[in-house]
Amino acid sequence: MNEFERNFFDNSENDEVLNQEFEANPGDMELGERACEPSYIWNSDDFEKKTSSCTSIDKVQPNFDKKVKFSKNMKRYIAIATALAVVNLVALGGIFAVGYGVGAGKLGGEGKKNVIANLHQNDGSTAGLIQTVNKGEELSTVDISKKVGPAVVGITSTVNNIMNIFGGTTTSEGTGSGIIISSDGYIITNNHVIEGASLVNVTLNTGSEYEAKVIGSDSKTDLAVIKIKPDETLTVAELGDSSQIQVGERAIAIGNPLGMEFFGSTTQGIISAINRTINVDNRTMSVIQTDAAINEGNSGGALVNAYGQVIGINTVKIASSSVEGMGFAIPISEAKPIVEDLINYGYVKGRPVLGISARDVTRDMAQRQGWPMGVQVMSTQVGSGAEIAGLEQGDIIFKADGKDVKNFDDLSKIKDAHKPGEVIKLEVYKYETGLNKTISVKLTEERPD
Repeated sequence: MNEFERNFFDNSENDEVLNQEFEANPGDMELGERACEPSYIWNSDDFEKKTSSCTSIDKVQPNFDKKVKFSKNMKRYIAIATALAVVNLVALGGIFAVGYGVGAGKLGGEGKKNVIANLHQNDGSTAGLIQTVNKGEELSTVDISKKVGPAVVGITSTVNNIMNIFGGTTTSEGTGSGIIISSDGYIITNNHVIEGASLVNVTLNTGSEYEAKVIGSDSKTDLAVIKIKPDETLTVAELGDSSQIQVGERAIAIGNPLGMEFFGSTTQGIISAINRTINVDNRTMSVIQTDAAINEGNSGGALVNAYGQVIGINTVKIASSSVEGMGFAIPISEAKPIVEDLINYGYVKGRPVLGISARDVTRDMAQRQGWPMGVQVMSTQVGSGAEIAGLEQGDIIFKADGKDVKNFDDLSKIKDAHKPGEVIKLEVYKYETGLNKTISVKLTEERPD
């Protein structure tokens, strides 16, 4: 253990440490409890269950129907593994990792053209082939269910080798929903529904099952695209323009609450709010709020307007004994460019990265150590702009482009105002020398491994 690591552990015992990964999956890091704030949860069990410090907030129940199966060897070693886990946690407590996973595949030209055209069909943009925004007569809920229901699928994700001790293995299965957006099998869903899956299967409303390929996923927006090769005619969802919706409009949620047992369930409510900003696992999201019931397994399902057009992708809800009817969906108009990039490239283009993982330096830490408040580098990615520019473990970034940096969010906002290839100027406290230094970092584009 070097001097920096010893110092880190000394400061970590009593401080609420924010282990941030700028260019990876920042939301996967534990941020600790914030007393008496609403408890937003993904429709998934991929994220750690928490118990809120507020008495009015229930323990978070995952909206992801997950079953864990243990091998025979695993059952034998569970008791041993439990004891060893305590030792392992202590031994591994100081390890920091940088990484993110985005699946990508080679795609056919015609299939991509068709699905991209469908993405732009009702968005009112110059890129769209047809500029019809929420036109036509309103449909009954029965007609909407008949129109959109067949375009909503069930998704079963299998994750293998979650734990492997003494030769034992586990397999977990989770279920969610998805929306068919092309006749040749492209499907939108949530990233957390398929994240880490070794096998993804899709069930249609006809009962047919297909193995799916992950085309691309994005943890920051919680969106993913998968594809099946159907041997039957698919019902394709009509995508609307969420920028045109208004509070009070009818909203219908279609998905698979509690797994396949309630496949294709339809619930109805209204649009309760638009452009609602929430923070889920350190992901800031702008979402549509609805009182249409969104329950376990609805992740990736459709939020539909009165014209039978998909206006949102159901993703999150508030878990609280004192709250009812507060579900949230990703606006389809904001999802479209992300989905297009995932289809074309397998990842979201144009995101700048520094190439570091880091933690916040709190006020208490700064006063105790004589450091500036800011963002402390924990590691640099090999070959990144940060490494090339000379940022090192322990360095503290306290200004960027002349603006004060007090925490990760400050630095991220300044960085995100740039494009890949541009230079960001950082004011850095060098851990080794204790001196301040100006470092210019050329930002690169975030890409999958």
